Amino acid sequence: MEVSRRNLFKGMTVSALMMSAPAFAQLEAPQKWDAEYDIVIVGGGAAGLSAATVAADEKLSAVLFEKQSFLGGSSVLNGGMFTVAGTKEQEKQDIKDSQELFFKDMMRAGKNKNNPDVVKAFVKTANEQYDFILNKLKLHPDMVVHQGYQSVPRSHHFVTSQILTAMAAYAKKGGVKIETGVKVLRLVWNKDHSRIAGVEIESKGKKQFVLAKKGVLLAAGGFSRNPELLGRYNPPLESAASIAGAGTQGDGILMGLSVGADMLDVAYIKATYGFRLNPKHIDEQSQLYWSGGIIVNKNVKRFTDESQSYKVLADFALAQPEGKSYIVFDRQMAENDFKNNPQGRILIESIVKENKVPEWIFAGETIEDAAKKAGLNPKELAKTVKEYNEGIKNDSDAFGRKTLVDTSGKPIPLDKGPFYIMPATAAVIATYCGLKINKDAKVQNVFGEVIPGLWAAGEMTGGVHGAGYMSGSAFGKAQTFGRIAAKDIAKQK
Repeated sequence: MEVSRRNLFKGMTVSALMMSAPAFAQLEAPQKWDAEYDIVIVGGGAAGLSAATVAADEKLSAVLFEKQSFLGGSSVLNGGMFTVAGTKEQEKQDIKDSQELFFKDMMRAGKNKNNPDVVKAFVKTANEQYDFILNKLKLHPDMVVHQGYQSVPRSHHFVTSQILTAMAAYAKKGGVKIETGVKVLRLVWNKDHSRIAGVEIESKGKKQFVLAKKGVLLAAGGFSRNPELLGRYNPPLESAASIAGAGTQGDGILMGLSVGADMLDVAYIKATYGFRLNPKHIDEQSQLYWSGGIIVNKNVKRFTDESQSYKVLADFALAQPEGKSYIVFDRQMAENDFKNNPQGRILIESIVKENKVPEWIFAGETIEDAAKKAGLNPKELAKTVKEYNEGIKNDSDAFGRKTLVDTSGKPIPLDKGPFYIMPATAAVIATYCGLKINKDAKVQNVFGEVIPGLWAAGEMTGGVHGAGYMSGSAFGKAQTFGRIAAKDIAKQK
C-alpha cells in the first residue's frame, strides 16, 4: 500500500520528528536578540566557572547562566581531588609521574573505550589548569592521595569551595556577567540552520533570546537527579540513591540531543561504593577498603577483590543478597585512612580522635563482638577474617587481592582490635557520560561531524572516562575542558 507524505507525518511521533529534523525541535533566530555576547556559558559548576575565567583572560564579552540560585552545581559536593601528573608536590614526595603514565592509566581505567585524543587533551591541559589554580587563584593542595586506577599517587586535594569561589570572583573581576536563577530553555539556530547562534532563556518569568557571536558552551552537568533518564540509559540505577546537585537533570544533554549531538558511554553509568546508609554528601563515602579493610555481604562472605575501583565494587555490592554489604576494618586501618585520605574522614574522625564510635558504625574488642552488634553471624565472620589474613600472608587470597589500591600497597592483616563494621551502600554521584566532543570540546553529531557554534564540557560529556573511572578525575576534567572549550571559542571569528 502506498503511503502518502501527509499520512507518513501523521503517523510519526513528535519525538521522532524532533530527532529527524532539528528545525522542528529548536527555535530559529529571532528578528531581534534581547542581548548579545561573544560566549554564552550554560551552567555554573566547575566547568562553566573555569570557562568563565578563560573568557575573562581572553577579554571576551561573556555571560554565564545558572538555573539554581547559587553557583557550584554538583562540583560543590565533590571531594576536591584534582588528578594531574608531574607536579612539584609529587616531586617533593619522590612520586615519579608523567603525562604519559597518566594517559595510560586513564585508558586502562576506561578499558580503551575512551577517546584517546580527548584523553590526551585532558591530560595535557590539566597541568595548565593546575598552574592557573596555583599561580592565579593562589590556592595549593594539602596532600597528594593515591586512588583507584592510579599507578602512583596523583589526586591533589583542594578545598572545593575555595576553588569554586575563587574562579567566580576571578571571572567577575574580568568582566564576565554571572546570572543565577536563569534557566536556559533551548538552543537557537541561525537563520539558515548552519550553526547554533544562541540560546533562549527564562529569567523572572520572562523569556528572552541571547546571541552568542562566537559560541555556546554547554556545561550543565549530568542527570543523576533525573530518574527518567537514568531509567532510560541504565534501568538498575533508576531507584538508586543520589547525592548529586539538585540541578543535575540532564537539561544540557537534552538540548544537545535535540540538535543532533551523539551520546557516548551511557552503558557505563555506575554508582560509587562505600557510602554510609542514606547518604547526603560526598564526604559520607569511606574508602577504608583501600587502607586494608574487607567487604562482606549479609552472609559475611567476601565477594570480590577490595583493591578495585569503587565503581567496580559498586557493581558487585549491588548484586549481593538484598543489596547489603559491610566494610570490616580495624583500628590500625582507621588511623591510616584518616591520616592519608581526606575522603570520608568525617565518618571515622570520632573514632580516631576521641575513641568514640559513631552511630553508623558497630565496634567490638573482637571480631565476634562487632559482628553481634551489627546483627551478623559472629563465627562465620571470624572465619572469613581468618581466611583472608591467611590468604594475603601466603599470597593466595581467594579473590586474588595483592594490593591495597589498584597496583600499589601491600595488604595488611585485619587483626589489631578494636574492630569495626560499617554497613555500606552505593550511590550515584555523577553519570560520567554524555555528548560526544572532540579534543577541542566541540560537540559532534552521530557522523562525527562538528555541530558549528556548540561546545560542551564537564560531567555532561562522553569519551573521557570510557568504560571505567579513575578516582579523582572528574573535578579536574570539568575545569580542564571548560578551559579547552573557552580557549577554542576565543579563536572563532
